[in-house]
Amino acid sequence: MSYYEILLFLHIAAAVVWLGAGFFVQMLIVRAEKTRDVLLLKQLSGYSAWMAQRIFIPASLAVLVLGILLTIEGPWTFGQLWIVLGLVGYALSFFSGILFIEPEGKRIHAAIEAHGPESSQARSHIRRLNVASRMELVVLYLVVYLMALKPTGDDTGTLIVAAVAALGTLAYGVPKLRGGAPEAPTIAITD
Repeated sequence: MSYYEILLFLHIAAAVVWLGAGFFVQMLIVRAEKTRDVLLLKQLSGYSAWMAQRIFIPASLAVLVLGILLTIEGPWTFGQLWIVLGLVGYALSFFSGILFIEPEGKRIHAAIEAHGPESSQARSHIRRLNVASRMELVVLYLVVYLMALKPTGDDTGTLIVAAVAALGTLAYGVPKLRGGAPEAPTIAITD
């Protein structure tokens, strides 16, 4: 087994942990929303910061560092389209966490303190955070798609599929982030 193969395994394993945990949490949130399981919602909200610190942040940093090492060690360059798009996807995830998810989490806490956990203010912020987290998860799966297929500028079909998925995600999420129709009570878990 070569150094490159070890890096590749670790990179993929970290991505599996990061995306698998995010997918699993979103499925629990959907279940809790559909069944209006207040106990599950409460339990999930209590674990969000814990999971971010112990699963999402370490796994995402491992993916980035290992990906950079793979590019340096392997036959790749940082100018290849699929690597550029992967780094853009990672940057979108990173900046959405810093610029939206973390501040929205603080708004949730403030709304709960001021108005209670069942208040319309708290529910609105929780809904926005969950929509943003779902959009981020789609972006990250698009990164996996691009990493697996490694498109060049000539791979029009592959790039169109990615673009349609990205635009569909924006069409789904942006209206909800801007305060679209209220939805069922939600819980905030980030990835």
